Amino acid sequence: MALSTLPAATDSAAPVRRRRRPRGQIVLHIYLTLIALFSIAPLLLAWSTAFKDRAQIVSNPYGPPIPLALDNLQEAWVSGRFSQYFLSSVIISVASVLLMVIVAPLAGYGLARMKFWGRRFLMVLLLLGLTIPVTAIVLPLYTIVRDLGLLNSYAGVVLVHVAMGAPFFAFIMRAFFLRLPEALEDAARVDGCSELRIFWSIMLPLVRPGVLTVALLEFLWTWNNLLLPLVFLTNEQVRTLPIGMLLLTGRFSTDYGLLSAAVLILSAPVVVLFLIFQRRFVEGLASGSVKG
Repeated sequence: MALSTLPAATDSAAPVRRRRRPRGQIVLHIYLTLIALFSIAPLLLAWSTAFKDRAQIVSNPYGPPIPLALDNLQEAWVSGRFSQYFLSSVIISVASVLLMVIVAPLAGYGLARMKFWGRRFLMVLLLLGLTIPVTAIVLPLYTIVRDLGLLNSYAGVVLVHVAMGAPFFAFIMRAFFLRLPEALEDAARVDGCSELRIFWSIMLPLVRPGVLTVALLEFLWTWNNLLLPLVFLTNEQVRTLPIGMLLLTGRFSTDYGLLSAAVLILSAPVVVLFLIFQRRFVEGLASGSVKG
């Protein structure tokens, strides 16, 4: 009798387990959705406010902009000189990315593959570079840039951006190179390839997801950075978008429509760029997360 009731108990337990899994997934999805909404709500509110006039901002601050008003965007782009600030941000960000995708893979390959005296000490120095905040060394950086005659120039800000980000991105690229088997390099050396040829023709194409990850992160950091351009770019002709946003905030009053238009101009290119490369970006971060 007991044996005849055992299968029935087993059959009844299986649906219970099957019912619990969807319930847990629903809770997880709700949790992730709430996090996403809390994260994106301020940005959506700013974008919506950018298309409202002052009357709409006061009477309907959280509603949709009906009708659409483009006065804030036009005033920010023309009168607020955001067209000029946008060009400066593009020049600095693109130049920083181009230089970083050269420096970081070379440094990462050297740390991952090359055996040389002082490599461990060099890695310790790079780790120390990751722990030092930029605000703690901004005064010595200013002195160096001033003595080099690079104040109020794109080159000065680009070099500082790359120097500050190089330790972090070098370790990211090191993780990618550590994933590759050393047999590839050994076979290339047997065929007579030089170290530079091995790096350029064999190893670098295999870590393209890492290079893309470095490029996107460097662009995001440079595009949104306020401190370094604020310190090194005092000339209005070379100011960037974050500085332009800072200038829109008054001591006693602030035009929130104009400020929201500035937020739209600053954030829209970053959002579009991330939406285009989000899959490759996530894959690059996941594939580079190895213990080195």
